[in-house]
Amino acid sequence: MVARAKQKHIATRAARPRTLRARIGEAEWQARCELAAAHRLVAHFVSVDLTYNHISLRVPGEPEHFLVKADNVFMAQVTASNLVKYDLEGRQVGLSSLMPFKASPAAYNLHAAVLRARPDIHSAVHTHSPANLAVSAQQHGLLPLTQQAMRFYERIARYPNEVDDTTREGADQLAAALGKHWVMLLENHGALVCGTTLPEAYIYHHFFELACRAQIGALAGGGKLIIPDAAVCAARAAKFGRMGVYNSGSRDWVASMALVETLYPDYKT
Repeated sequence: MVARAKQKHIATRAARPRTLRARIGEAEWQARCELAAAHRLVAHFVSVDLTYNHISLRVPGEPEHFLVKADNVFMAQVTASNLVKYDLEGRQVGLSSLMPFKASPAAYNLHAAVLRARPDIHSAVHTHSPANLAVSAQQHGLLPLTQQAMRFYERIARYPNEVDDTTREGADQLAAALGKHWVMLLENHGALVCGTTLPEAYIYHHFFELACRAQIGALAGGGKLIIPDAAVCAARAAKFGRMGVYNSGSRDWVASMALVETLYPDYKT
């Protein structure tokens, strides 16, 4: 009797899918692959801050749940399987709660707060790059010195470095400071770039990073800066800073995914 029960238990365990891929739906798996790819791309193009940068993405069909990087991996080490799943209250959920990975409070509090406050945001990128850290420490913020910067003209929120935004309360204040905007400079801290899709958040973060690098270079050059008229900046922002433009079919995202496939094919494991 005991032997038969033991054999049944072993057979049941053997019949269970052993991989995360086999235990979740196609839509979530695809989202995981694309989010892992976005992490690899940011790690490829941007100098990130060890394990302390994150990208979040709502789970398709589950607007109250989101995926985010685990706390013990670099962006360059993210795969579809080691991303973790949280609800908007910052609690680990689903199969993710059984995994040996968890997110840091800085990740699940900040991203949960932003997604909770803004149902129109589906993805958010938060980084501390040398360039965006430097701009975040400048009183004038991002100047419209380049075409990339003009995309964000008068469209950037600011968040003072006054409270601990790794806590629930601090993250809620950060989300409130974002307001209706999609991009925010966290003073002395870095940047937050959001999107209606993951490709949008990633692409706008890329443009924002280029704009910050160009600004630091221009200011370091010491010459007189050329700042376009306000009307020119506003027109560029209206044309090139619109939301709801970039999706999985956008050429920049398609090219980016092809690059990940070539350089980092293990992202989808």
